[in-house]
Amino acid sequence: MNKRLYIAAAILSSVIAQAQVENDKSIGTEEVSITSSYKPTVQDAFKINDNPIVDDQEVSEKKKISYNIFSFPVASTFQPEKGEAAAVDQDSLPNYLNNYALIGYGSYSTLRAELGVVETIGKNMYVGGWIQHRASAGGIDGVPVDDSYSRSQVNLAFGKKAEWNEWNIHFGANTSKYNWYGIPAEPIVVAGLNFDQLDVTQKYHTVQVGGDVEFYKGFLEKIDTKYTYFWDDFASKESRFYFKPKFNLEFPNQTVHVNLIADYLNTQFSNDRINNQSHQYSYLIAAAEPSIKFYKTNYSVELGAGVGYIHGSAQDVSDNSVLIYPKIKANVDLVSDIVQAYMGVDGGITQNTYQQLATENPYVSPELELRPTKTNYDLYAGLKGKLYHNISYNVKASYKAEDQKALYTLNTYNPYQSERLGYEYGNSFQVCYDLVNTFTGFGELTFDLKDVAINVYGEYNAYTMEEEVLAYNLPEAKVGVKVHVDFTPKIFAGMHLYYVGQKEDQWRVLDSNQLTFTTQPIEMESYTDFNINLGYRPNEHWTVFLQGNNLFNQNYQRFANYRVQGLQIFGGAMYKFDF
Repeated sequence: MNKRLYIAAAILSSVIAQAQVENDKSIGTEEVSITSSYKPTVQDAFKINDNPIVDDQEVSEKKKISYNIFSFPVASTFQPEKGEAAAVDQDSLPNYLNNYALIGYGSYSTLRAELGVVETIGKNMYVGGWIQHRASAGGIDGVPVDDSYSRSQVNLAFGKKAEWNEWNIHFGANTSKYNWYGIPAEPIVVAGLNFDQLDVTQKYHTVQVGGDVEFYKGFLEKIDTKYTYFWDDFASKESRFYFKPKFNLEFPNQTVHVNLIADYLNTQFSNDRINNQSHQYSYLIAAAEPSIKFYKTNYSVELGAGVGYIHGSAQDVSDNSVLIYPKIKANVDLVSDIVQAYMGVDGGITQNTYQQLATENPYVSPELELRPTKTNYDLYAGLKGKLYHNISYNVKASYKAEDQKALYTLNTYNPYQSERLGYEYGNSFQVCYDLVNTFTGFGELTFDLKDVAINVYGEYNAYTMEEEVLAYNLPEAKVGVKVHVDFTPKIFAGMHLYYVGQKEDQWRVLDSNQLTFTTQPIEMESYTDFNINLGYRPNEHWTVFLQGNNLFNQNYQRFANYRVQGLQIFGGAMYKFDF
């Protein structure tokens, strides 16, 4: 049965490659000591949040596991999910069934289908696969063009656990279709348009292959590597390859870590309609991050630093720089099991890719500017612990300085352009970069009762920019509550109610000289989204589910001019099985 742990881990490594959900889906984390063997199944891979919050505060060398107590897809955010089987059946852990099939249908002709299969082949070897398709015919009120979307993906994995190491190789491919349906309701744009003949479709395609190997002995701890090829329907294309080995040396009460990073990106946009030329970006990021950790029973301190070198070329112009950044963290048990203080300062270099930007905001234009983001420092401090044996808390404050942080803002509209492509009606986004300082206050309270799990969370962000006047499409506040209830062993329900504060952008219109433009601020109102789900398990194989999303029926804007689908009802069934 232990073999299934490695199976689930391998499938998860494939799934994470497509991650794009928001961090606020996490219900919280808890440190646990493993005292008996853990026997997960392939469903476990889909229980873990796409973007899990890694708890980097440690008091010892214990391994940590992040448990997502309850999560389900919020379709009203108009983002297809991955690993959504966990949303349907929260009882996957106790059932040792490796495989599952899922089908669902709902409002806006939304169809969702998944299949996950894994099998052992020989001693300590496995092969697994996961397929997902999600599509919606659209139909948002007041949208004059096609607002449908679809996403299909497949992930395959093959791996083995040996006596002194374990490894896996994974392959993934996906294709998605979106529409630039966010045409502004401005007379200067919509006057005289024949919407029936307007093609606003964009398609994205990805193929990737990668692998990792973890060593149980020696100073080489782990190696991660992956190659990704990404392209769209406008002849833009991108290649990315990274290689990340990790080393450590164990000593009494201390550990020396060294992380190395090599990350190469080459992107070519072939649709520069202004200058009639292709834009090519090429960046190699090389970094080393040594650190030494000291720890005892009630505290740990890790002292380190990183040095990164960026060797780049942006549109045939050299873009080279060096960044030295801190890697320091510490935590102390002030009151054992009740109050733990943690603090640190972090930094690093983030490779901004066309794939990553288009995944986060599929309504970008196929002609973007790419630059790496340099986090000069991210200073944070907080307290976490328990108010009671089943009530935990976490409060944190941080201040982050990011140089060349990517911000999404609407493209400038040219009313004097005679011929336009589908994204040139003020309905697509560009990426601008600025030095952004962000203060964040975060707090959460988690109740783990007998048959009820409750998580209340809140976050406030204050942004200051060096050049831009607005923190484009970034909300100041997020507040929410998640609840999961097991009424009986066969009947369960969940709820997610959350509030997102006001966001801002700018509407730019090119002047008659086509050299300057006038601006007009856009304010996206705050909104509250309410989602519920119900599930029934007649036996260990079947789960029937019903979900209601955006029950307040608010057509709020996730990005400027892009309203989401209104009230949605979605239902289906999942079947778990073994061969």
